[in-house]
Amino acid sequence: MRNTLLIVASACGALWFAAAGYCQDARPWEQQDAAVSDEIVGPDGGKMVWVPAGEFTMGSPNDQGEDAEHPAHRVRITKGFWLGRCTVTNAQYRRYCQETGAQFPQDSDQGDDHPVVCVTWNDAVAYCQHYGLALPTEAQWEYAARGPEGREYPWGNVWEDGKCCNAANKGPKGRTFPVGSFPEGTSWCGALDMAGNVWQWCRDWFGNDTYANSPAADPTGPDTGKFRVERGGAWRYDAVLCRSADRSNFDPERDNIRGGFRCVVTP
Repeated sequence: MRNTLLIVASACGALWFAAAGYCQDARPWEQQDAAVSDEIVGPDGGKMVWVPAGEFTMGSPNDQGEDAEHPAHRVRITKGFWLGRCTVTNAQYRRYCQETGAQFPQDSDQGDDHPVVCVTWNDAVAYCQHYGLALPTEAQWEYAARGPEGREYPWGNVWEDGKCCNAANKGPKGRTFPVGSFPEGTSWCGALDMAGNVWQWCRDWFGNDTYANSPAADPTGPDTGKFRVERGGAWRYDAVLCRSADRSNFDPERDNIRGGFRCVVTP
C-alpha cells in the first residue's frame, strides 16, 4: 500500500509537513529521503509521488518506434523528484487564475476533476513557477512512465484499452475522463494517466536527433528549437501514440484541446 504523508494546513494557508520522523517546519516537497510512490500534497494542492533516482533505457530499439525515438540509450536520473500524481485539473488551474488574474481557457469545459486543456507551454510554465514547481524534463517523464524495467506502457508491455483513456475508450463528450480514473494503469512510481487522456508538456525543446548525442546523466534536450516536447498520447489516439517511449511535439505558443500538463519538483 502506498505510504501517504500527512499534510496539515496552517492558519495562514501554507502547507506544513506533519509526518512522524520529519521536521515539522519543512515543506514536504523539500524532503529527499522518501520511498518510491510515497505521496504528499504539493504547493498547488495536488498530490505528488516520489520518483527515486535510478537508471533506465530511454527510447526504442531501431527496429521499433519512430526515428525520433532512436537510438535506445541508457540514462541516469541522478536525483529523486516529486511528480504530480495526475495532470493539473480544471479546479487547480481555475484557482491559479483566481490567484494571479490569468485567463482560464474557455474550451477547457469539462468537469472540475478533468484535466485542464488548451494551455500553451508558456501557460504551463507560468503555473508551475507560481507554485515553485516546474515541468518535467523529457527524461524525467519517460522514467516515471516506464521505470527501470523499461515498460512499453505504464502498467506493462501489453496494451489494454481499459487501462487508460484513448480512442477506443473515450470519456464523457467523447473526450477526457476525470484524472485518476484508471488506477489499474498506474505506473511503477504511482503516477496516473501517464498514457492517454491528454498530451503532457515537458520542459525540453524537441529535436529529431536528440538521442544521438544525449548525455548519459539527466539530459535536458537541445538548447533551442521550434517545438516543445509533449508526451503520453491523448483521448483520440491509439496504442502506438500512447507508448511511454513515443515522442511528440507542439508549438509552445499554441494551445490544444488534447493537451495538458503535470508538475515536478526536485528537492
